[in-house]
Amino acid sequence: MACHKLFSITCLAIGLILIGFSQTLSAAQKNKTIKIGISTSFPPFNYLNENGKISGYNADIAMAVCRKIKAHCEFTLLPFPQVIPALEANEIQLAASNLLRTEERAKRINFSAKYYRSTSSLLGHMDNSTQKPVEVIKNPDTSIAVTAGSTQWRYLSDHAKGEILVKASIGETMLALQKSQVDYILIPTLFALNFLERPENDNLDFVGLPLEEKTLSGDVHLGITKADPELKIQVDQAIQALVNSGELRALSKKYFPFNVY
Repeated sequence: MACHKLFSITCLAIGLILIGFSQTLSAAQKNKTIKIGISTSFPPFNYLNENGKISGYNADIAMAVCRKIKAHCEFTLLPFPQVIPALEANEIQLAASNLLRTEERAKRINFSAKYYRSTSSLLGHMDNSTQKPVEVIKNPDTSIAVTAGSTQWRYLSDHAKGEILVKASIGETMLALQKSQVDYILIPTLFALNFLERPENDNLDFVGLPLEEKTLSGDVHLGITKADPELKIQVDQAIQALVNSGELRALSKKYFPFNVY
C-alpha cells in the first residue's frame, strides 16, 4: 500500500514538472523576438512616415500576424536583394517584402499563405502607352529599369533584347523613369497605381495591359525562415484568421481602392 502511494506521489510530481516545463517553453516562445525583414521602398507597401516609423500595407499585415500569434516582433530594414539570404541565415525570421513564390526561392525559404495577389506592368511615357509590352521588351532599341532580385528582373534577364538597368530598390527603379534615364520600367502593378497618381508623373502611364506571364503574377506571401517550421504553421493560421475576421480586407481598403486579396 505504501509502495502504491509512493508511486502515485512520484507520478504526480513528474506530471507537475512536465506541466511546468511546458509552460516555461510556452512563455519562452511568447517572449521570443521575431525579426521581420522589410524593404522601405515606396508607398503604399513599405515606407517611412513623417515620424520615421515603418508604415504601409506590408508592415500592417506583418504586425497583425504578430498580434495573432502573440509574439514580440521588430522590423529590420534590408535592401530587397538581401531579404532571402537573411531568411536563409535565420538573421530574420519573417519577411514582408512582396515575395512571389518561385521554385528556386522555395528551396531556400518557406512561404506563408497568400495575403494579396500581384501582377506586373510596364510603365513608360504617355506617347508610348499604346504599345504592346511584349513587343517593347523584345525591342533591342529600348532600355528598361527593374529592381534587383525581383521576379521582374528574372523575367527581363530571360526575355529582354534591349538594355536592362538594374536598381537596388523599386523606388530607385521608378526614379529612373521619372528622370528619363530609361524608356520603361517593369514593376508590380499595385506599386504603379500609387506612383502614377502623383502630379509629377502626369506624363507617365501604363504601357498596354499587365503582363500575363505566370512568372510575373501570382499570390504574394510572407517569407519565413526554414529554421522554424512551427512558425510557418502559426503564421498561416494567423493569416487565415485575418481573412475570416475581415481584418485583412479592412487593411486592404486602407491602402487600395479595391480588395487586393
